Amino acid sequence: MHFIKHYFAKLKSFFLSKDVLSFLVFLLLAFAFWFINMLDKERSMELTIPLRYSGMPQQFDITKSNVKLINVVVKDKGLNLFAYSDEKLKSLTVDLSRNFSQRGKIVLNNDEMRTRLMKYLLPTTSIIEIKPDSLVLIYERLAMKELPVTLDAKIETAQQYILSDDVLVEPATVTVYGPRRLLNKLTEIKTEYVELKNLDENKQLIVKLKRPDEMRLSVEDVKLSIFAEMFTEKEMFFPVKVINCPSELIVRTFPAHVNVKFNVGLSHFKLVSEHDIELLINYNDIVKNNAGKQKIQITNKAGYLSNIRIENDEIEYIIERK
Repeated sequence: MHFIKHYFAKLKSFFLSKDVLSFLVFLLLAFAFWFINMLDKERSMELTIPLRYSGMPQQFDITKSNVKLINVVVKDKGLNLFAYSDEKLKSLTVDLSRNFSQRGKIVLNNDEMRTRLMKYLLPTTSIIEIKPDSLVLIYERLAMKELPVTLDAKIETAQQYILSDDVLVEPATVTVYGPRRLLNKLTEIKTEYVELKNLDENKQLIVKLKRPDEMRLSVEDVKLSIFAEMFTEKEMFFPVKVINCPSELIVRTFPAHVNVKFNVGLSHFKLVSEHDIELLINYNDIVKNNAGKQKIQITNKAGYLSNIRIENDEIEYIIERK
């Protein structure tokens, strides 16, 4: 241990000596002058530039020879070349609108690529070589299909609040473009997942759509309008309807009307009608069960009602011939 301390003390005294410090200062200055000189000289380097295509009509897409990167050998002063570090390189946008002719092929020759690159690079940078020297893009017409937008969301209102209407999605449908074999499998376009808690007021949101692979959408996002308000409880009598009953028979229920309790927003309190809640029994279930009583099926046909309930969900009936 004593030897190590002695050794480090000797090294410290050596590096802190006047001659060594002077040498290190001159070495540092020499390196700085060399580095500045290198930055001031012209040098060449190869850049890998990502490409982003724009200007193609929605119903067309590049299918073959979709070049996503080009390599460009450039020349400039060393200081300017620092601007082309990988972290700073942005995509080169290639606008194809002027080249599009519905012939199935777009060719961008070396001169066109050079012109586009001169707007992308610094004015002092010269282009030595472009690899590949031209772009050949093959495209095809895509199939199209109108699909509904489906909201993927979990919305919870605050205490004593209710959704006073269905969530409004605008637009409700989108046009989807893509290969027919994939498009035929799609039945809807979902939004990105939305979660709202303790909602106590109306709210509007812009939500992105989930774009399926190899597909293009007419819009990238939709507007959601969510309506929340305070609610109260209400009671009403609704008729019980029988479905799938043969024409020669009549099924009479006892009682014919059932008292239903539900929650409704204050703005809709006076607007609730017999059409908003449907109470059904199915004749096919009556024949199958033959129990003298049948379970009532409740259908909420209004988005502003919730927590619908009846005291007894089974009802008696008799069957008569006409």
